[in-house]
Amino acid sequence: MRPAHPTARPALTSLLIAAVTATTLSGCSDADGVRSTSDNPPRTTPADHRDDHRGVLTRAQAHRVLDHYEQTNNQANKTRNPRLLATVEAGQLYERSKAELAQIPALSAKQKKEYAEPFHFTRRSFHIPARGNSWFAAEATTSAGERTLMVFDKTPGRHWKRVHSLFPSRPMPSPNARRGIADTAGIHHKTGRLAPGEVTAAVEDLFTTGGKNLGRALSHTTGRAPRILTTHRTRGNHVAGQALVHFTPIRPAAKKTYALRTRSGVLAIVPLAHRQTFVVTRPELRMKPADKHEAIYDKRPRRAVTDLFQGEALVLLPPEGKPTILDYRYALVDSR
Repeated sequence: MRPAHPTARPALTSLLIAAVTATTLSGCSDADGVRSTSDNPPRTTPADHRDDHRGVLTRAQAHRVLDHYEQTNNQANKTRNPRLLATVEAGQLYERSKAELAQIPALSAKQKKEYAEPFHFTRRSFHIPARGNSWFAAEATTSAGERTLMVFDKTPGRHWKRVHSLFPSRPMPSPNARRGIADTAGIHHKTGRLAPGEVTAAVEDLFTTGGKNLGRALSHTTGRAPRILTTHRTRGNHVAGQALVHFTPIRPAAKKTYALRTRSGVLAIVPLAHRQTFVVTRPELRMKPADKHEAIYDKRPRRAVTDLFQGEALVLLPPEGKPTILDYRYALVDSR
């Protein structure tokens, strides 16, 4: 997965409804964009090692994990090798990355060249929980000046793999640290209106119902929520009444949620996943993908098109007021 910031686009697909005459339907899905390039990461300082023997790993070790990820990801992108990438990525991020690699044939020659260009992380910082945990978070800056929050987890094979990568839409509150150890939060413990373990369902409810159920607890006016609500509200506009369109939550590839305490609440990093279904309203109509990324999976004209999306979100849970979606992103991982 390229460490990049996407343009703001709703998670809708492009379809063509074909009958006697063809009607083009437009839309798009959320995906990663510009690759980051920068200079070498900073050296660790004595402060980096202060009390970090109590953490799940030291900051020096965390730097090496990020270095290894950088090198391996660059090689995997250059060779378009999902198996190599799987040695350093897992979970929701790997689902998105694997989809990117599968959809490379749909890119232009210029985009393919850019995809293979190497990247580096700079201005690194780490949020390392106490021993007994299996994960840590890292922040870094891309060449575009965007700040990314990443989560690395120690997989069953005992290898550190990056499982989340998000870009807050506004400055993110700094996680709390006690003597250099990040303060984590329980995923079932509510902070204000939601517990971290409820965030996945709340975000997906914005797509499914426009926030009538658990999504009601989320702010509908700040952060990224307005973009999701627009996607829900306009989901059928481009089909001109010739198809029914709806979203259905599905099981994320990885269900684990991560939570860090801050002075202004809890940062929840959660998995997302849903199915988007288009069904024609008249038996003589057929649909075929007009979007070249969808067509990678299935080019056939058919009465229904089902697109599967895997994603992730970063949400701030304050003790008072409504939670804010700081970032979310999906990738089309299959089209049937």
